[in-house]
Amino acid sequence: MALTILKVGKFDMLPELEAQLKERGDYYVDSALKADERTAVRARTDIVVASGGSKFQAADFASCPQLKAIVCFSVGYDGIDIASAIAHNVFVTHTPNVLNDDVANTALMLMLNCTRAAKTAQEYIERGAWGKSSALPLTTSIGGKKLGIAGLGRIGKEIAARAAAFKMEIGYFGRHQQTDVAYQYFGSLKDLATWCDVLVLAMPASSENRHCVDLEIMKALGPNGFLINIARGSLVNTDDLITALNSNYIAGAGLDVFEHEPHVPEALQGRSNVSLLPHLGSATKETRRAMAHLVIANLDAILQGQEVITPVPGTRKI
Repeated sequence: MALTILKVGKFDMLPELEAQLKERGDYYVDSALKADERTAVRARTDIVVASGGSKFQAADFASCPQLKAIVCFSVGYDGIDIASAIAHNVFVTHTPNVLNDDVANTALMLMLNCTRAAKTAQEYIERGAWGKSSALPLTTSIGGKKLGIAGLGRIGKEIAARAAAFKMEIGYFGRHQQTDVAYQYFGSLKDLATWCDVLVLAMPASSENRHCVDLEIMKALGPNGFLINIARGSLVNTDDLITALNSNYIAGAGLDVFEHEPHVPEALQGRSNVSLLPHLGSATKETRRAMAHLVIANLDAILQGQEVITPVPGTRKI
């Protein structure tokens, strides 16, 4: 019987990855199926292909009794019920490491864009104001500033390395202090926010840390502080962020992720001190190809009975 592969969630997939999946079995897109078709396809699904934004909960596992694996075209997997995967002995893989550089680069791009009001400067030229109207207001340098990283994992460390080149002082918050880094450790997110000038979120999302960046944290960051989020939108209370910007509790924000993607509140748009990107931290040809290669390598390892390359922690490896 042919392998049945089901793509779950709305996300862009490289044509070459889709082609390779089709070479390995009967390939379906869950959102394109009618209700009766979905039931029939899920009943025989062997492999689910997902992304960081895909939702696959306990009821989904129940609808896929033959499911062997979920392979994620992303480093994130917060929409997948990992406890159910473990209970059903289902492999779950993701694509860590290969996107570290581009996501870290995106964090620095957002930091520079919002602190230097890059969008406003470009618009100033495009509307012909340069040399014809008053000069733009002075902006903020990140050189010598304090950078707080919430989540000093693989991506967080790459952000720190880049920030060091800008002569920034670096501190971090995480579940545990790390002995292999010289950066200053803070035992709470609020303590880190109080200390730093720029707060970068690089931590995984979970039900426990949803809205961990609320009005209290933003007030601690202060009227000269900037918030950068390249992790997950659920970490930030969007209503509180809008309040903080409107009330000048913080100086600005750079956001690649949003709480209710692809919806971005109008209240966040059109601000000179806010830089917005449509969740494209890893969206380079080079990184997406590396991610696709890792998806296929994990899938083939599963099919061949070999140990998977990048399992989600705690899930099945072989």
